Amino acid sequence: MVKSDVANGTTNALPMLKRSCPELTDAHCEDIIESIIGAMNMSEVAKVSLVVTAPPSFSINARTTMNVVQSMINGAERNILITGYSLSSYFSKLVDTIVHKSQRGVFVKFFVNDIDNQPEFDKILRYRGRFLKIYNYHQEDDKMAALHAKVISVDQRQTLITSANLSYHGQQGNIELGALMESKHIAVQLDDLFTKLIFSKIFIEV
Repeated sequence: MVKSDVANGTTNALPMLKRSCPELTDAHCEDIIESIIGAMNMSEVAKVSLVVTAPPSFSINARTTMNVVQSMINGAERNILITGYSLSSYFSKLVDTIVHKSQRGVFVKFFVNDIDNQPEFDKILRYRGRFLKIYNYHQEDDKMAALHAKVISVDQRQTLITSANLSYHGQQGNIELGALMESKHIAVQLDDLFTKLIFSKIFIEV
């Protein structure tokens, strides 16, 4: 789906979404498309900053991915939405922080790709409960399909969209780019989109 298709409304975008996700009803598809259109047409002026992972020898006038991720998780006071295509043992301390936050009443929604094949999620699975919800993405009919989005959103005010995985190389070793947005509108739109994907059973709670 390209931007022009979404901008033209459901006429062009609906068939494309139905082909990609045939299990969705027309109503669910229209809800998802409307959420995307709303995000694209937002009237709020968002503060956006570049977030970078780069080799230590690079000198870049931008915030580092590792520092931004740690700052967002550590500073969360009400809720955290996070997606994980993959999670490495490098993030063990961050997982501890997420669990601790949930035990103190911070509502966490963690969206995971094919959790059965990711043993690093075993630890966080042990603590799922009222304030720590884990949702899995797995498509039996398309083995190549994956949750590839890397997103962290906290307190419905800060959202990081990045190419970096929750791994050592994603945070320090690779070259990765992302954008940190200080925008309630974007955060709410993101949460609404993932909520609709849950109701559509694209993500299944574990």
